[in-house]
Amino acid sequence: MLKLRRRKASDLPTLIGWVPDAAALFLFSGPRLSWPLDAKQLIDLEQVAGLIPWVLVDDSDEDVPLGHFDIDLTGRSAQIGRVIVDPASRGRGLGTELVRLAVDEVRGMDVAELGLYVIDGNTPAIRIYTGLGFIQEPQSPRPGMAAMTLRF
Repeated sequence: MLKLRRRKASDLPTLIGWVPDAAALFLFSGPRLSWPLDAKQLIDLEQVAGLIPWVLVDDSDEDVPLGHFDIDLTGRSAQIGRVIVDPASRGRGLGTELVRLAVDEVRGMDVAELGLYVIDGNTPAIRIYTGLGFIQEPQSPRPGMAAMTLRF
């Protein structure tokens, strides 16, 4: 059974290994992180007030991350970011399950909406978000990125 747990320092080498080049890093983080990705950049993000990093695991082996995302809480709003699934596990519905579990986690945080930005043209991600009820906003403040929102 798949579930979420907070990201640990021991997860960072695995997560970094899922990002093989600058293009993959851009899909993972947009312009926020720089190539080559290293543990320090991810650890530094943890210092952002309200940011909580999570990993998707199977309860049969909670030490092996299968996916990752961050939740950034600001008042009654939350943002999901840095969503990624283990490349060796893609195509099995883990991305949908990861985001579904993230949405469930946020619902328990007393927020009114969950937002995200996705790189324009990232059709698989947009399909997942739309399928889970996110609505694409007509305008995005970030060039090259679509803003999407799920209201509770």
